[in-house]
Amino acid sequence: MTYTLTIVIESYEFSGEFYLVGDEYDTGEQVLRHVASDHILAMKQRPHVGEYLLETLQDGKNASKSGYKQADPDVACGLHFDVDHQQFRFWVGDHTVEIGRQPTKNELRSIADDLSV
Repeated sequence: MTYTLTIVIESYEFSGEFYLVGDEYDTGEQVLRHVASDHILAMKQRPHVGEYLLETLQDGKNASKSGYKQADPDVACGLHFDVDHQQFRFWVGDHTVEIGRQPTKNELRSIADDLSV
């Protein structure tokens, strides 16, 4: 029951990615519901992406690139955040979900429910 989540952030000021590895969830629906949703809501609430990055990286939530590459996940997911257009996209395997500009916690739960079908 291992997951990997790549978080890609794009903006005029910053472009980069970081990685999360965990062992609590084994489906894209669970990763979106319990991990990615928290990151989406945190990014949405910060006026500058730098604040979100500092909080996340200081809390030690990220994994090293080598640790990420060495993981043998049951599910590999990704989250893309286009800062300039305020667009979120989540993917698991070949399945991609456009999340939009201002998702709420309830909307994210509904999207996660749709992934489990």
